[in-house]
Amino acid sequence: MYLAAGLGIGNADFGGESSGGGLGLNLPEFDGDGDAEEFYGRMVNEFPCHPVFLRNYAQVLQSKGDLHGAEDYYYRATLADPEDGESLAQYAKIAWELYHDKERALSYYERAALAAANNSHVLAAYAGFLWELEDKNVTDGVQENHLQGILEDKEVLISEKEKSVEIPATGFDFANFTATGTGGENIEENYKHMIEEDPSNPLILKSYAQFLYQAKQDLKGAEEYYSLAILTDPMDSEALVVYAKLVWQLHHDHDKASSYYERAIQATPTDSHILAAYASFLWETENDDENGSDSVLPNTVSLQEAISSSSA
Repeated sequence: MYLAAGLGIGNADFGGESSGGGLGLNLPEFDGDGDAEEFYGRMVNEFPCHPVFLRNYAQVLQSKGDLHGAEDYYYRATLADPEDGESLAQYAKIAWELYHDKERALSYYERAALAAANNSHVLAAYAGFLWELEDKNVTDGVQENHLQGILEDKEVLISEKEKSVEIPATGFDFANFTATGTGGENIEENYKHMIEEDPSNPLILKSYAQFLYQAKQDLKGAEEYYSLAILTDPMDSEALVVYAKLVWQLHHDHDKASSYYERAIQATPTDSHILAAYASFLWETENDDENGSDSVLPNTVSLQEAISSSSA
């Protein structure tokens, strides 16, 4: 959860209500659940392949606690419209709740993220599910394939680099900036010396950027060194996502920030913290758009390609 806390998403609420997918269907108002169930039951009988009626009937059944009935109709909705990210995510959620079927849930969450690549609720639901798996310490073969397997090579690489690079112990006081290394040296000078000696080492560059960001609140300096770290290791998703956050904080450059969030997801497509950070960014920019700003929703093509290529 360290990265999540650093990105300010540790207390994010991932239970936001569906917007209906922007379909613009004017649904009738009901006095109670019985009326809604009766109406949608009649609609799905008359239009058995209509994805909106199927999904809405599933929602009514889910609200009444009939998860098996909801599962059936969410599944039918995904068959009627395989690109409905919200139905796919809801089906994944119910498959996990009813059966704890990780393989099926992961598959449908991944399909949902591909279909609704800039839907913040879908991405956040996927991130929340991955967090739940992590919190439960799931270690079977499916979890290995979806989480650990993707990071295996990178962890080996980092381990080898750590053996060759001695990063100083950071016994510093974040509040008072009295950072010192193990020998009493000023840690900032220590980092500068190490960067001068090895200017292309991504671990040192990222560690110094993190020090500037967290300890000294030097956002511009942190931006510079995260950028250098990314140049030396373009697949470091943590560096990419923090750099995206800084670009947005410092410059409000929506397109550039979005592109780095998408690169972070491409690097580690099932990292729950990365997904949650991107969802948080989308929520913030959606709110800006609702408040009349000129922000534009991010281009989803590269994110879709990233998810599909990672699952190929």
